[in-house]
Amino acid sequence: MVLGKQVPDKTLLKSVTQKLAQRVGGSGSKIVPTVSSGAVTLTGTLSQEFLRRSITSSMSSISGVRRVIDNMTVVPPKKRV
Repeated sequence: MVLGKQVPDKTLLKSVTQKLAQRVGGSGSKIVPTVSSGAVTLTGTLSQEFLRRSITSSMSSISGVRRVIDNMTVVPPKKRV
């Protein structure tokens, strides 16, 4: 049973993209979001593991998001020599 109206995927993607930019901007992470029937899939690389919880939690808090699928991997930035 679904209560209320479903938020269109296009609208959700815009909200997800904006919030994602706030969370990972300047961190060296590269995440690509997709939305299908209210499910947000996050694919890409994180620069640090601690960002995962922050990102998935903030995506879950967006109105209309039904679930978050985490396909992110951690790839630490290369050290400059």
